[in-house]
Amino acid sequence: MNKLHVRGSKKGVTPVIATIILIAGTLVLALVVGAYTFGLFGSNVKTVTLSSATLYGGTMVVAIGTTGSGATYMTFSLNNPGSASTITSITLTGAGITAVTSWQNGGGTAYLLSGNNALAAGQVSSYTFFPYGTLQSITTGQTFNYVISFANGQSVSGSVIAQ
Repeated sequence: MNKLHVRGSKKGVTPVIATIILIAGTLVLALVVGAYTFGLFGSNVKTVTLSSATLYGGTMVVAIGTTGSGATYMTFSLNNPGSASTITSITLTGAGITAVTSWQNGGGTAYLLSGNNALAAGQVSSYTFFPYGTLQSITTGQTFNYVISFANGQSVSGSVIAQ
């Protein structure tokens, strides 16, 4: 049985084209890895950050909305570069107190979850909240820990020295 062969026909890619394809693939891969590593693609996550926080020490049972001597309240500012959200909880813990989780915003009967707790998109928002419910004293000079949680799932935590 005779096989027919066509002389001069080769199947495959020439070495020059193969080299060009390999170099191009390597460059694309290097660009993707470099962009991911050095953050050239950016991030879609825009995190809420705390601009400032002050805890004023005193006794918690003071008329809501009263600031000054004897009143316990917390003021803070939050920078929200992302979309609008709301504050869902604030927890304050520290030595000598039971965790404070109930707060009012100074409007009298407005509790945290239904009060003025909107977190505007793309700006800094400031708040003043007053502990509500239990008779406790916040001693000036002591360090207390806080966690502020938001409806979008984020939270901000840290510590503050009572003034």
